Amino acid sequence: MVLTIALSLPETTWQFSISAEQNLQASNSNYPLTTVDFFLTGEQQTQALSHLALEEPDTVETYAEFNHLMAVNDFLIINIDRLSMQLADGRVHPLAFQERTIFNLPALFWLQITCGSLGFLICVLIKSTGNQQRGINDFVLTGFSYLLFTFTAAIYSTKNLLIDGQLFHVLSMLNHAGAMLFSAALTAFLWNYPKAIGGYALSIFAYLVFAVNMLVDGLQLTTGPATGSYLWVFGLFLFALLGSVVQWWHARKHPLDRGAVRWLLLSIYAGTVFFAGGMMLPILLGIAPLASQGLMFTTFLLMYGGLALGVIRYRLFDLERWWFSIWAWFLGGIAILLVDVLIASFLTLSSTSALVLATAVVGWLYFPIRQWCWHYLSYRKGLAIEVWLPQILSRLIHIKTPLQLEAAWLSSIQDFYHPLSIETDDQVQLSAAIENNGLLLTLPKLTRSGRITLSGANQGQRLFTKNDIKNHNFLATIFDLIHKALLAKVEGANAERDRIRQDIHDDLGAKLLSIQLSSKDKEPAKLAKEALSDLRNLLHSIEIEPIVLSEALLHWQQEAQERLSSTVQLTWDVPTSDLEIELLPENFSHLTRAIRECITNALRHSQATVIHCKVSLGTSLDIIICNDGVSSNSAAGDKSDNENGGRGSSILQNRCQRLGGSFKSWHEGGHWFASISIPLLA
Repeated sequence: MVLTIALSLPETTWQFSISAEQNLQASNSNYPLTTVDFFLTGEQQTQALSHLALEEPDTVETYAEFNHLMAVNDFLIINIDRLSMQLADGRVHPLAFQERTIFNLPALFWLQITCGSLGFLICVLIKSTGNQQRGINDFVLTGFSYLLFTFTAAIYSTKNLLIDGQLFHVLSMLNHAGAMLFSAALTAFLWNYPKAIGGYALSIFAYLVFAVNMLVDGLQLTTGPATGSYLWVFGLFLFALLGSVVQWWHARKHPLDRGAVRWLLLSIYAGTVFFAGGMMLPILLGIAPLASQGLMFTTFLLMYGGLALGVIRYRLFDLERWWFSIWAWFLGGIAILLVDVLIASFLTLSSTSALVLATAVVGWLYFPIRQWCWHYLSYRKGLAIEVWLPQILSRLIHIKTPLQLEAAWLSSIQDFYHPLSIETDDQVQLSAAIENNGLLLTLPKLTRSGRITLSGANQGQRLFTKNDIKNHNFLATIFDLIHKALLAKVEGANAERDRIRQDIHDDLGAKLLSIQLSSKDKEPAKLAKEALSDLRNLLHSIEIEPIVLSEALLHWQQEAQERLSSTVQLTWDVPTSDLEIELLPENFSHLTRAIRECITNALRHSQATVIHCKVSLGTSLDIIICNDGVSSNSAAGDKSDNENGGRGSSILQNRCQRLGGSFKSWHEGGHWFASISIPLLA
């Protein structure tokens, strides 16, 4: 239909334009550009109206001028068979009209048709995916309205000179309807996607404004097209942008929605700011548009391409890597244009000089400031690995065991990514992966025995990106090297420990057994038996395999009970959960000796009747041993001895410090307390 209407418009060999003095000009291959004074229809003479050559009739100031333009078109079309024009030199040239063909249609016609078709096609494809989120229908409606105002503008903006006045009026009104419907649908879309804000009230408000504007514009209740159509369109467009700001605020703790809003902002601003600033705003200010309306329509494709990606969330999380780059590029271009305009406006310079000076100002001032802001934001987001790496390396220097390295790995992940949550499970995963459109990052454990799932980078401020995987691979390489070195160290120590254990068992154990069996006196035989028992305990304590905490607690309780006489009661208070935690052999050995020393002190230096042992678990293993057999004087003496660095207390403190923990003792209410505390992952 559009093509049929466009081909029905009259075509001449003349080309018409508007001069700087707002006069109608004409030229052809045989006649230079000159002013047209009048149109002649027989003996009747009509003033040559410059508005006949306007690409967009909305640029006239009043509805009276708009209606006069339509009436002149009607009159000239009716008398087209006897129409001629009088030029400024007095010559009269008949206007011979010919049938228009597809090859006569200008490139601007096809450009607008293509843009409208592609924009609407993108919307149809989005709808065809079956997406049922609120706001999607409004998005599709923006595509239809884009089709409407580009198709109608393509007809009248590429006319050769004349068009039927009534048709022109209808096309102009449809163009107004398309533009206003676009703003209304965009408003409803931005206030409903990705989060519905305000319910259906805001959508109803937007479309009600559209209906009222159509009534105001159709009845010409204001002064002109600028206030009757463009002002409404521009105002509703600003309200739509306010919706995107509100969406940004609501999405600040929801990474997926935040990514979608970023796409909306980027796409809409890139696709509409040029049209609004280059076409609508100049018309509202009463000045000539900065470029052809048909060319401005092409910028809307940037919006539809971006919105398509944002709505279906196709590779949405990749936006994080180049979000700042896009805005830097966009704002850099805007900065050059603004500085160029300011310099050209306030200084008496040629356009070339103004452009050179503007480029220098932007290059020397804007770009360095922009770069500083970029790095500042990157560091705040924790994305600069060169800032984080020295901190983690200083932490890795003190790692001594694989368990400590695993704890450091979890701590480093927390410090680097600042996720909303960290979860671990036993599912085997060999490499890092991004899931749920960037909301989750799954990483293998350092030992590859399970996986770690991170949710919401930087406390939900951004999504995970491919750059996070690259950073993980780099960090994992460092930790893997340290892990292999620690394993090699442990294997070497275990091999040496096994050799020493075997030698002690074969040599010293055999001799003690011989003494026990060959001794005729009970005392030496008893000492040999105790020494042999201690030797077995020593060899057990240097076993290579870790020891489960429940077994360790049972061993400590049995040993303590065997050492107590019938007059001393032992109470043993242990937790009922988390007893499957493993202790390193070294930890078990030191704790066994520490508990044994505390029991020995209670038996040797007091008249205890009850020894109470309480074990508690948290981030550390805490053991408190209490006895009731200490008098005030002896307690004070023991306390003084402890404060002065008594030998027994010093040994206990050294044992606990070697495990990364602490030891302390005190007297309170006729009871003596000894406290042992070591980190569980030490």
